Amino acid sequence: MKTETKGVTGSERSTKVRKTLLITVVSIVVIVVCFAGYSVLSLYSSLRSINPNASSTGSALNFRERINILVMGVDSRDKNDPGRSDSIMLIGLDPVSRTMSVMSIPRDSRVNIPGHGYDKINATTNPDYFSDGGVQLLEKTVEAMIPSIKINYYAKANFAGFEQIIDALGGVTINVEKAMYYKAEDTLIDLKPGVQHMDGKTALEYARFRHDAVGDFGSWGGEEYGRVVRQKALLKAVVAQTTALRNVWKLPPVIRAIENAVVTDLLPNDMLRIALAFKNTTDKEVTTVPFPGEPGDIAGGSYVIPDLEALRTKIAPLFSPVLPPN
Repeated sequence: MKTETKGVTGSERSTKVRKTLLITVVSIVVIVVCFAGYSVLSLYSSLRSINPNASSTGSALNFRERINILVMGVDSRDKNDPGRSDSIMLIGLDPVSRTMSVMSIPRDSRVNIPGHGYDKINATTNPDYFSDGGVQLLEKTVEAMIPSIKINYYAKANFAGFEQIIDALGGVTINVEKAMYYKAEDTLIDLKPGVQHMDGKTALEYARFRHDAVGDFGSWGGEEYGRVVRQKALLKAVVAQTTALRNVWKLPPVIRAIENAVVTDLLPNDMLRIALAFKNTTDKEVTTVPFPGEPGDIAGGSYVIPDLEALRTKIAPLFSPVLPPN
């Protein structure tokens, strides 16, 4: 006896299944798109917050020229405290070859500060020292020291925020070149030599250590030594570490940490454009440039005395707006 099946036919069931699958797929896509949209909007909002003038300035970003960014680490307690520049780096971005050049400028460099005469470069950012002290005075000073270059943008971070950024990245891997030990009333640095993965606190200790015979800067045999070398090594380690984080899903916690620590005059759209242009750049595309200078004493003060001729002939072309033929 043949049993008759009532209700929907096989064709109708197949159609219902297809409709259900289609609705499910569309729902998932909508959820993903909405979440991605939220992430991008949140990211854009965070980027706007680290540029206090984002709504009042227009973009000057030119991808046909080298982009120079002056990066400062300041010994302030929060991002609105001017502090003094404890570390200064000049970063040149080549948007055609997707490469970077990085030069640390020793904080004790004896420079001719426009309108003030000779002094240490780290004093330029402190308005308590110079009435017009700040980022603009530092930019003018660097441009005067290295002829024919242009500082396009700046980024300034306080050290507490630096720790948070490194932690948000998941730490960094550094090859500590030697044992580093320093103890004071409120400070203990005790690093062993060798490759190690560091959290933000330890990475900051590595970058700031200068309690040895070299100190902040030393130069002999055509090589530079001291804290400035460690700062550049840390930057390369950060570039290497971020390779796995360069997508919209993993960026938000890093951006939130940056939001609390960094002030810059880069516009949000320009930050995103630079990030996209250099998204595949690794530490192998980062060239560290030695600072041409020698430690010395002048009138009882200890300085790093820049080699002005080398800055003009060797360093200026590396950070010139004109890009080399590709």
